[in-house]
Amino acid sequence: MGNRYSDIKRAARLQEGLNNYVNHLQTLGSRPSRIGQQGPRNLDKLVFVKPFLIDVDADEVLSAQNSTDGYNQLQSYINGSTLAATTDNIGADTLAALPGFSAARVVLFLNATRSVTVARSAVTNLEYLRYAGTRYSCAFGATADTDDIMDAFADIKAATIQALGGANEVCRVSLSRERISVD
Repeated sequence: MGNRYSDIKRAARLQEGLNNYVNHLQTLGSRPSRIGQQGPRNLDKLVFVKPFLIDVDADEVLSAQNSTDGYNQLQSYINGSTLAATTDNIGADTLAALPGFSAARVVLFLNATRSVTVARSAVTNLEYLRYAGTRYSCAFGATADTDDIMDAFADIKAATIQALGGANEVCRVSLSRERISVD
């Protein structure tokens, strides 16, 4: 009986957040731009992959930007799979140009102590939990034309969790799918 009106109470809190969000949108023009204040993203490593969704010649690869830390942390798990690969050496392959291509990425989040802090949103002023930890991501591609992206990801995820899950209380591995934008 005590939870009977919990949705009504929650709706009141969310209405306050919605009002703050609408106010934020209405005052966008009066706030100064923050573009360029945080510096560039750390995408200093060029990696080469074969796409899952598009057919390219056997000796062609596509490029993707990556951080050095993400590549160093994840490339051994990606290349340890028989269904996925990533490399920073183009070798004898040729680079194909495909505008709008975004490679598949494995995203790893590690937190040794499962520590969280309560933070407040600058837009809605509602509280949320901010998880401390380190995030890595690395682009990957297929090893053969018949490779499936979900099978490759499952293989990488299993190897990563087996290797890093015991030393960390939080070991989350997720997939950012391959995309091709058509203009």
